[in-house]
Amino acid sequence: MLNPWYSRSRNHQRPLKFLLVGIWNSIFGYGMFYLLDTLFSQVFTTRYMAYMSALTFAQLLGIINAYIFHKIITFESNAKDWHMIWEFIRFSLTSAFAFCLNLLLLPVLVEVFHVVPKIAALFLVLVVVLVSWIGHSRFSFNQGGK
Repeated sequence: MLNPWYSRSRNHQRPLKFLLVGIWNSIFGYGMFYLLDTLFSQVFTTRYMAYMSALTFAQLLGIINAYIFHKIITFESNAKDWHMIWEFIRFSLTSAFAFCLNLLLLPVLVEVFHVVPKIAALFLVLVVVLVSWIGHSRFSFNQGGK
């Protein structure tokens, strides 16, 4: 049987693990975007198609990468088979919600409150990290109160 103090200490480490995995995923996602944009700019004739395709594929790869690292490192999930598929769907829904929240709030901060876009985006990183943490810890990887 595991020591209950050890279990509590692991739970206290989750926010830090969440942030570290998030930093890694940001680096990974941007790296994928950069590589795909470079590749697609050689394939597509319009610049718009190249960077939007790169963004789409990088986002998909980023979600898969984030799921794997959060599953293994942050939340140490044991889900397998159908449970893992549902866990991935919940993770994707939480990620999509956080992304949509960012899409909705950025123009409000910029257009309504006249915040400089780069400052607004920086503020929204904090909001999205908090929303993502709550969503992933309570919905995506909820293992019945573990």
